[in-house]
Amino acid sequence: MIFEMSMITLLKKPLTALLLGLLLTSAASAGKLKPTMKEIRLHYTQAIEASDPAVFNQEIKLFLSELKTARNFNFSPERKVLSLEGLNKVQSLVSELPEATEANLTTLQAELKQVDQLRKEYHKKVKPGILDLLIDTLKEAMGV
Repeated sequence: MIFEMSMITLLKKPLTALLLGLLLTSAASAGKLKPTMKEIRLHYTQAIEASDPAVFNQEIKLFLSELKTARNFNFSPERKVLSLEGLNKVQSLVSELPEATEANLTTLQAELKQVDQLRKEYHKKVKPGILDLLIDTLKEAMGV
C-alpha cells in the first residue's frame, strides 16, 4: 500500500507535466489555423455588410485567399477528410458567385449566408473535444 502511494506520488508531477505539455501542443497546433479562420470570418462579415459592390467583390477575393490558406493546413488524419470537405463546399459556393453589381448585391449577400450554415454544420462534425485533443497529441508525440 505504501509502495503504491509513493509510486502515485512520484508519477503525479511528471504525468501532470506531460498532460500540460500535450494540451499546450494541441492548443499551439490548433492556434495556427485560428488566425486564418478569424480572417475568413472577418471578410465574410464585411462582405455581408457591404453596401458597395466593389467592397463586396474585394472582400470575397480576400475571403477566397484566406480559404486557400486554410485548405493547406495540416489537419489531423481523423479530421482531414471532413475538414477539407467543408472547406471545399465553401470554396465551391463562394467561387460560383458572380461579380457583385448594384442590381445583384443583396441577392449575393443572401446566397453568401449559406456559408454560415456550412460553418455550423462542419464545425459540429469536426470540432474535437478535449479528450480527442489529448489522444491526438499523444499519438503524434508517440509517432503513431
